[in-house]
Amino acid sequence: MNGPLTLVEGCRWTRVESRAKIIGLLGAALAVAAAQGLSVVGMQLALAGAWVATGGLPLRWALQRCALVTPFAAMMAVFLAFERAPDYGPALVVLGKAYGSVLLLGMLVASTPVPELVAGLERLRAPGVLVVTASFTYRYAQLLEQEWGRMDRARLSRSGRGAGPTAWGSRLAVLFVRSWERGERVAAAMMSRGFAGRFPQCAARGWGAMDYGFAAGGLVMAIPLGWEVWRGAGRGW
Repeated sequence: MNGPLTLVEGCRWTRVESRAKIIGLLGAALAVAAAQGLSVVGMQLALAGAWVATGGLPLRWALQRCALVTPFAAMMAVFLAFERAPDYGPALVVLGKAYGSVLLLGMLVASTPVPELVAGLERLRAPGVLVVTASFTYRYAQLLEQEWGRMDRARLSRSGRGAGPTAWGSRLAVLFVRSWERGERVAAAMMSRGFAGRFPQCAARGWGAMDYGFAAGGLVMAIPLGWEVWRGAGRGW
C-alpha cells in the first residue's frame, strides 16, 4: 500500500506546475468545505471523482484515501444521525465533504513531489514559517523512521527476539535523545552553509494552457456552491 505522500506513477497531473495545482485543488477543497446542501455536496463529490479519474489515478488509490478518513468522518456522521434523526441529510453531507476533500488534497500530494510543493507555496507567498516548518516536519519524519529502524536492527542483532511492551518507553526515550542530537548536528551544518530560513529555489517555469486550465478547475468545483448561494438568496435564507 502506498503511503499518503507517495507519488502515483502514471498520474497525468505531474506535468502541471505546482502553483497551478495548489490554487486549483485547494480552491476546490474550500468550495467543498463551504457547501451545505446534500445535492450540492453530491455534485461536487461527482466532479472530484471525475477529476481523479481524468488524472489517471486508479480506483484503488481513491478507495485507500477514503478509507483513511472514514473512521473520523463516520464518527461525526453517526453523532449527527442520532441528533437529527430522522433527517440523515447532515450526516451524509459530512461524509461527502470528507471524501471530496481527501480526494482533492490527496490528488495534490499524489502528483507533486514535496520539494516542488514547498517551492510552489513559497512562490505563492505563503507564510515562510509555515512552509519551512512543514518541510522540516516531512524531512524529520523520515529521519525518525530511519533511526527507529536502526535501533530495531541493533536490538535484534544482540538479542534475537522482539521487544516486549515494557521496552517501548525506553526505546521512545532513546529515539527522542538520538533525534534531538542529530537534529542539532543538522542545524549546525545548515547554518555553517549559509541557511537563512529559506531553501534555494530554481527559476519557476512559465504557465501553459494546461496549467491555467487546471487552476480554473477549482472554479468548476465552485459552480454548485454558487448555485446553492443564489438559490438561498432567492429564498431569503
